[in-house]
Parts: sequence; structure tokens; C-alpha cells
Amino acid sequence: MRTALLAALVALAGTAAAAPSGLVTIPTADVVPERQWLAQVQNGNTELSGSGSLFEQPEPALQAQLGFLHGRLEAGCDLVAVDGPRDYRPVANAKVLLVAEGYALPAVAAGIAQLGPRLAGYGYVVASRTLNYERLQYQKFRAHHRNLKLRGIRLHAGALGTPKDPHALLGSDVELSDHAVLQADWISGTDHALTLGGAWIASPLLSAQAALLVQNGGDRIDGVQLGVTRQLPW
Repeated sequence: MRTALLAALVALAGTAAAAPSGLVTIPTADVVPERQWLAQVQNGNTELSGSGSLFEQPEPALQAQLGFLHGRLEAGCDLVAVDGPRDYRPVANAKVLLVAEGYALPAVAAGIAQLGPRLAGYGYVVASRTLNYERLQYQKFRAHHRNLKLRGIRLHAGALGTPKDPHALLGSDVELSDHAVLQADWISGTDHALTLGGAWIASPLLSAQAALLVQNGGDRIDGVQLGVTRQLPW
């Protein structure tokens, strides 16, 4: 499960500039494997209606994440339109895995993101936990039950922002099959959103993602996030 999910989960960063590995808008404790890199194309403009919608101005964001130190560190640099379709800037991020997930402990990671010219960077810390971790681990030793695969269910929680402007974050991903993952996440604050979407895993190295966004305090779908991710060695 971990290998198949990685290409789908490890490079989704939603509407904020600079994309640490995560779900739609939140980072998770996932880290790109060592000596692998993820290339992604994503729509930087999520608006569905109006003259500035993504259908007229998609503002494609080009993203790359690299893995180092035996899967303990990742770093990335994106090219995103920050203030309109003609204002593309390089934006960097980095994340370190502090605690690997085990039977008793969740995975814990911390990082910095949105580092670039005239941008306000932010930090974050997040914990990720597989709810049925023990059963998934035990299943690996039950060779005669390979055709009855147990699916992974994970929860993510943490905080991001600056000391003066912190925000809570929550999320979950559920493996529905070898090719489909359901994802949902949320960041507190009026400038952020609740999202619901998923990833289609064509192979362990290639996936496509889509999610709907509802602004906090809103009552209708007001955005969509689309992306394609490819994992490659380096």
C-alpha cells in the first residue's frame, strides 16, 4: 500500500504556493523516498466562474519535490503564478520526518514552505496515523490471505502558519482500491477551505488528482484542484 499510495499522496499541496508532500491543501508526514523526485503540473487558479476562471486562465504550476537522507528529508522548488498569470516566481519548501510511524506512535514531520521573493513563508508541524496500522502490518505475514487485502485509513492533524497567524489543519485519506484513494482536508481560517477529492493511481509512479473546494464559511463549491504527478529517480 505504501508504495502505491506515494505517487498519489506525496505531492498534493493545494492552493498555497510551494508544495510540500501532502493531501489537497495540507502537508502530511509523508516524505519523498530517497533519490526519487516527484514532478507535478497543477492548476494554480482554482476559480470555477467569472472572467478569471481556470478555464480562461489556468495558471499551471510546475512543482518538483526531491527525497534525501533515507526518506527523512524532502525539499522542493515550484514555479507558480503568485499575483496573476504573468507573475511567475520560484517558491521553495523543505520538510523533515522527525518520527517514523510505528505500532505505538504516529509519524511526525515539520517543515517550512512558501519561501520566495516577496512572499511570507510559514512553518508547520503535522502528525499522520494509520488507524489500522497493526492489522496492515500483521497482514504482511499472512501470505495465504493475499487476495483479501486490507485497505489503509489514515488521519492527519497539526498546525501551520506564523506565530502571529496560526491555523489548525486536519485531513484523512482512505485507500479504496489499488487504483483509487479518497482524500479530504481542512485548514482553519476565512482564507482557507474544506476540500474533498481523490487520486487515481495509474501505476505506483503515475497518478492524477482532483478535488472540490468549499471556502470556510461558505455553502457552495467555489473551486476545483486538478493535478498530474509523476515519480522518477534522480
